[in-house]
Amino acid sequence: MAWLANPFAYIAINTLLAVLPGVAAKFHLSPMLAGFACSLWCFVRFFAFIALWQWTGWHYRFRWLVTAYVTLVISFAAILVLPNLAAVLIAQLFFGAAVGLIYYSSLFYAMDAHDSSSEHGGIHEAAIGLGNCVGPAVGATAL
Repeated sequence: MAWLANPFAYIAINTLLAVLPGVAAKFHLSPMLAGFACSLWCFVRFFAFIALWQWTGWHYRFRWLVTAYVTLVISFAAILVLPNLAAVLIAQLFFGAAVGLIYYSSLFYAMDAHDSSSEHGGIHEAAIGLGNCVGPAVGATAL
């Protein structure tokens, strides 16, 4: 499930990257403010990595990954449709946390307790590549 989540997360990320300039324009943000406001989720993803690295209570807990799936979908939709900048920033907090958990768990599960962890790491990176290809295509289609 983590391997399936990773390409979907990257599709969401790359679609979001394609439409964030429109979100920034909707709120009449300057280029500087748009850079800060529209990249909040990246910082949250970074801190999610640190938190998940330190805390192992999420390992092999199905509910964490399911929660990340649901949170990813809801927060993605919220970022695109909410009419309030503060609400969009809050949605980005959830989006970044969900993407962080999905990416970190797919990497962890690909390489944990396997003799062929390098092969699994390659499959993991291939899943990311799939998301990096499909994501911009979905974003371009949406525009």
